[in-house]
Amino acid sequence: MNKPPGSAQAAAGSDLDLTTCTIADDPIDYGDGIDWYKLHYTYKNEGSAPTGNFVSRARPVYGQDQFSGQVENEANLQYNESSMAPGQTRSGFYWVTKRVVDNRTWGIFLDVNKQTGESQTNDSFCSAFVNNT
Repeated sequence: MNKPPGSAQAAAGSDLDLTTCTIADDPIDYGDGIDWYKLHYTYKNEGSAPTGNFVSRARPVYGQDQFSGQVENEANLQYNESSMAPGQTRSGFYWVTKRVVDNRTWGIFLDVNKQTGESQTNDSFCSAFVNNT
């Protein structure tokens, strides 16, 4: 079976771990009538091998929705990630609405297509209900 370009399987030994996953209120009024929050994240390859390229998801966050293609305040994002070396970390944040925070519907899910070859996946996601940090 041929794999699409950029979908190389990682060697055994990679281990993605979502080490930070927190919600913080953004006090700035942007004049759009929405109370915005930030979903801060940090994840790390805690393994001994590179991860290889992988696909992750965040939802519902501000961005271009993977299903409709439209920019939405509560979109389902799917994005391609480049390989991470052992010990490498990545950090950032997503915009989320107060409604998402109140409804507890947010989540980040790393390696949704199981491309990295890691065996321990219970620390590769976080949500309002499960925070593995």
